[in-house]
Amino acid sequence: MRERTILIAGGAALLGACAGYWIGDGAPAAGAQSSAERPAYMVVMGTVHDREAFMAGYAAHLRPLYERHGGQYLALTGDVETLEGEIGFSSVAMSRWPSADAARAFWSDPDYRDLANARIDNEWGDFDVFLVEGLPQEGE
Repeated sequence: MRERTILIAGGAALLGACAGYWIGDGAPAAGAQSSAERPAYMVVMGTVHDREAFMAGYAAHLRPLYERHGGQYLALTGDVETLEGEIGFSSVAMSRWPSADAARAFWSDPDYRDLANARIDNEWGDFDVFLVEGLPQEGE
C-alpha cells in the first residue's frame, strides 16, 4: 500500500490547462491576488480496490469535511478518458478550495486524518493527491 502526496504551490498549471501562463514572463500582474486570496484545486487520482468498503468507510463521510473547510467537488468519476499518454489510475476527484491554506486545513483536520488512515490501513485503494494554487483572476 502506498500513498504519495505532492503539494504544488504558486501558479502551477492544473492538469496543463493553464499552459498559456508560461508564455509571458510568469510574473503575476500588478495588483494580483495574494496567495491567501486565490482558490486552490485538489486533484486526487487513484485506483479503488474495494469499492463497497471505500464508499461506506471513507467517501460517504467526506462531504461534511469538505463543507467545513469550504471545499466543493468539481468532478468525481471513475470514468477517465485518456487523451494522451498512459495513466495508472481509474478514478479522479477534483475539488476547489477558497485557498491553499483551506485545503491544507482540510488535509490536516483530525477527522479527515482518521478517515485517511482507515482508507490506508484497510488498503481500500492507492491514490496520488496534488494541491494546485489557482492563478490570479481578472477583476478579483
